[in-house]
Amino acid sequence: MRHVLYLIIYLSCALQPAYAKPRIIVCEYPKFASVQKVDIAVEKLRLTFSVELETSIAKVLRKKSEHEVQLYPSGGGFTFVEITEDENVLTTTVDVHGKSVHSRNTIIATDLVPSQFYGSCEYR
Repeated sequence: MRHVLYLIIYLSCALQPAYAKPRIIVCEYPKFASVQKVDIAVEKLRLTFSVELETSIAKVLRKKSEHEVQLYPSGGGFTFVEITEDENVLTTTVDVHGKSVHSRNTIIATDLVPSQFYGSCEYR
């Protein structure tokens, strides 16, 4: 619970003003890594999150939907964790400087298909 308080204080300072309106975090990832190599992403991945500072409820906002995600603070930033309908785990970690990594630990059929995207986030 103490970690949630630290995150709320951090986000309140970083995302001023902290009213009931959710804060928006937009992340762009121009670099991609798979099991085979690290390369420029064919298409830049963009993720948008909203964080309700009063309740600590976080959501990932997609084109046609939004899904609640878990929000975990750390000493130098925070991590969003999403469990998909297929029970794959997606994590997005953002440091206090806005640097970010988005990791997908997915299984398609019976094959592990891990990937990571590297980029940065902006607070709006």
